[in-house]
Amino acid sequence: MKEILAVSLFFSKSLLKERATAIFVILAVVMIAIALGLSDINIARRFKLLEDVLLTSQMFLLHIAALFYAFEFLQKERTLGLFVLPLSAGMSRGRYLVSKFITLTIMVMSIFFSFLALDAVILYFIEKEITYMLFWQLFLYALSALVLGFSIIFFSNLVSLMNSVIYAVALFFIGNGLDEFYIYAKHISKDALMQYIASLLFYTVPNYSIFDKQAEVVNRAYISTEQFYLYPVLYFFALLFLIFSASYLKYRTKVLRFGE
Repeated sequence: MKEILAVSLFFSKSLLKERATAIFVILAVVMIAIALGLSDINIARRFKLLEDVLLTSQMFLLHIAALFYAFEFLQKERTLGLFVLPLSAGMSRGRYLVSKFITLTIMVMSIFFSFLALDAVILYFIEKEITYMLFWQLFLYALSALVLGFSIIFFSNLVSLMNSVIYAVALFFIGNGLDEFYIYAKHISKDALMQYIASLLFYTVPNYSIFDKQAEVVNRAYISTEQFYLYPVLYFFALLFLIFSASYLKYRTKVLRFGE
């Protein structure tokens, strides 16, 4: 485990030095300034729009960060041969693959914690209270971003790097509309073909909708503990297990090249 963490931290430090890391935080500060400018607009309740803008913008930045770091790491792996040193030193392919997943996790969670610190300060002074549900929703968005990044790592074992990004992003957009499409097919359309397609997608495509409870959070609507806290985390670990297992089955026999 020490070997995996050492490699993961080595890769993470390299990625943290990228200018994009600072840009993500700067963009978050800009969006906070915009949100504060809109905070006096009272829609249903005061500060609802502020929270909505904060969550929406930071959700977007977290997913862009996951996409960027996954792409940047895999690009360096292919052009610079990052895998050569750990594998030549006796590190197994399985452990190296784990380090890739951990590296991406470190990067996304670093962005998440920077956003969390900014939000905690702003919301405490503006709303005079700590809105823990808001922070948990931001955490769920971080899990969603990790699923996106892990999907890119998986597809990169099967297709080119650019295509892996395209496939992962396509599944992300499909997965965000799964709940609505499933309800439409099952309860509104009631078309047999639509119901079959909805069921097929529901059980084969990552359901990103399960991580998005923003509407309920900003409207202070009731959300059951299971739906808000338990199911998303369990679903994330189930997806993590499936994505890693599928990645490992391909990665252990993959011909590793660099300089392409």
